[in-house]
Amino acid sequence: MKKMTTTALLTTAVMCLSWLGCGREDRPAAGGKPASEKPRIALIMKARTNPFFHTMEVGAVRAAKKNDVDLLVMSVDRETDFAKQGGLVENAISQGVDAILIAPADSKAIVSALLDAQNKGIKIVNLDNRIDAEAAKTAGLKIEAFIGPDNADGAYKATQYLLSLMGGKGKVAMLEGIRGVDNAEQRKAGFAKAVAETQGKVQCVASESADWMTEPAQRKMEGILARFPDLSGVFCANDSMALGAIQAILTAGKGGKIAIVSYDNLKAAQDAIKAGNLHGTIEQHPDVMGEKGVEVAIKIVRGETVPKEIPIGTDLVTAETLK
Repeated sequence: MKKMTTTALLTTAVMCLSWLGCGREDRPAAGGKPASEKPRIALIMKARTNPFFHTMEVGAVRAAKKNDVDLLVMSVDRETDFAKQGGLVENAISQGVDAILIAPADSKAIVSALLDAQNKGIKIVNLDNRIDAEAAKTAGLKIEAFIGPDNADGAYKATQYLLSLMGGKGKVAMLEGIRGVDNAEQRKAGFAKAVAETQGKVQCVASESADWMTEPAQRKMEGILARFPDLSGVFCANDSMALGAIQAILTAGKGGKIAIVSYDNLKAAQDAIKAGNLHGTIEQHPDVMGEKGVEVAIKIVRGETVPKEIPIGTDLVTAETLK
């Protein structure tokens, strides 16, 4: 083997010192990703066909551009595509992301895929719909932060308004989201609490799941109206289901006779309120969830400490507030 020349040795030494110097400059004080390296974040949502999640994406993209972040946005086709959402997590892993922002379609089914991501050093931030705490604890999944609304409180607020429109008495029904999913169960709990406070003056005569979707909601509402023609009000756990319920009510010739309140404040819901077919909805600011999600993920990747709970407020939207 030939001996290295003095010039070659000096060149090698300079290169080594250069790499070590870069390492010292880029190493963050808190022990995360180097500050000079652009974070890569995945936003994985339920169906983007639901305008709610499109709005969440808008907020996340805004924050990513502002903070010079690589953002990968993915969603399933339907909100019941639990297995496909797990596949999106695996896709994000393969693309080398540093953090995953997840609005889970199912609070328990997603845990296994997220655990795989965590085992590869990827940080997990939960948006909108809570990952089941017990399932996460059993699996050893660490959720860095939850960013979202108090769904029970929002539904309670909406139902109280609905009951006031009913004069505090009569028969009411609920169209639920996907059963077993945290936000669906929390909204059901908020609804039930408000009805229980009437001490029997308001009767819940039906509570059925329409899986967050418009057409199933229309069919379920048609059945409820056939069984309870004297229904006075209905709470729909999201706006998409409310649009189906409205169609069933109008077709039955009961427009203006049944109070309807829902959740999400989609543009279509606002139009229905202006038309007098929907009486109220809950705004939970999905754009803020997306924006804060990216900002929090950046801090976590950099090794900074963030709050475990970051609440997003809810607001009741009615014809009066839209004016």
